[in-house]
Amino acid sequence: MSKRQSTPSGKSKAPASKAKPAKPARTASKAKPKARPATPARSKKAPAKPVVKKAAPKKAATQKKPAVKPAPKAAAKKPAVKPALKKAVPAKSATKPALKKAVPAKSAAKPALKKAVPAKAEPVTVNKPVAKPTAAKAAPPPKAAAAPSSALYYDSHMHTPLCKHAWGEPEEYAEQGIRAGLKGIIFTCHCPMPDGFWPTVRMADSEFDTYLAIVARAAKAFEGRLDVRLGLESEFFPGMESWIEKLHQRAEFDYVLGGLHWQAREYLGKYETGTIEAFRKCYFNHLAESAETGLYDCLAHPDLVKNYHPDSWCLAIVKDSIAKALDRIAATGVALELNTSGLNKSYSEMNPGLEMLRMLAERNIPVVIGSDAHRPHRVGEHFMTALSHLQEAGYDEVSYFLKRQRVNLKISAVQASIKKSADAQAG
Repeated sequence: MSKRQSTPSGKSKAPASKAKPAKPARTASKAKPKARPATPARSKKAPAKPVVKKAAPKKAATQKKPAVKPAPKAAAKKPAVKPALKKAVPAKSATKPALKKAVPAKSAAKPALKKAVPAKAEPVTVNKPVAKPTAAKAAPPPKAAAAPSSALYYDSHMHTPLCKHAWGEPEEYAEQGIRAGLKGIIFTCHCPMPDGFWPTVRMADSEFDTYLAIVARAAKAFEGRLDVRLGLESEFFPGMESWIEKLHQRAEFDYVLGGLHWQAREYLGKYETGTIEAFRKCYFNHLAESAETGLYDCLAHPDLVKNYHPDSWCLAIVKDSIAKALDRIAATGVALELNTSGLNKSYSEMNPGLEMLRMLAERNIPVVIGSDAHRPHRVGEHFMTALSHLQEAGYDEVSYFLKRQRVNLKISAVQASIKKSADAQAG
């Protein structure tokens, strides 16, 4: 209010100052004939003094109009001019009522400005929590409905922009988690690694605290609406177990997902030494080895290596090696992930595929479903299909982890909860 009142008052003074040179100048020029008869009075007094006083106004008159300022000084000597000055004062006060009328007119426009403010604020908080994470932190996106009380399951695999190949802020992933009918989500961004190990696809060690902070920020923003948890996709590479073990002690993770990536340049450089089949067998051997370290709760995308020369993938060729690896994994109690993002990869099939999933079921290896989302809209993607695959493979339970403890749920109950949420949102 104060800023808008000051601008009109400033504008009102400008016209008043323009009124002084126009109207008073004319009244002063008209007053000169009246003042000339009083010249004998000047001669009676010291004539030299008026000459000096007239010289001063002439200098001032060179800066402004000469006709205006001499008149007020002549009037200052005689009471006859003072009434003219008093008349000019009411003229100024007369302009003030006009200003007072203009003030309500502009203050009346302010309600319209106040109405426009919420209209501009809504798109920032609703549609762009990512562009302005602080807005999302202060006020969670209002369009996201509260997670239904019937929601049961978590999406346990997703990333943040810190890994350099994911897009969207944690709040956007959380908002999609609500739409997907989930109880919660667990961030598992690619962990930092030492000695410049494949740095282009993971957070730097200096960004580890930032990762903890942005996940905590999303958890606070969605408190009471969606359960946001801290996890980590923790790389496995033979010889780096000590680094990984110390890394896991730097924060309280709810879930640690082992990540064996054949496509790492270091992995290819060290183990791609023979045939395609030999390389794949080496991969499955390392998968079992990662479970045996005891560092991980679950192993991500267990047959990811089928995307290595995908046109030649044939499970039957390496099935014996897979079976041996799964036997070793089953003995550790470590879970395996059913990764729905496999449908978006070069070998378009979930990781693992249905045939290998049956091999897991035969060994009672627990399964956790993860979307491996690198974009918000993929959170919870294909979960109903994944649950159906589990049932087809012989499972009746699906798992997730909190506080690094496995939680088992009936698949039928999870399906019902997701369907109920989808129906509620459609309605």
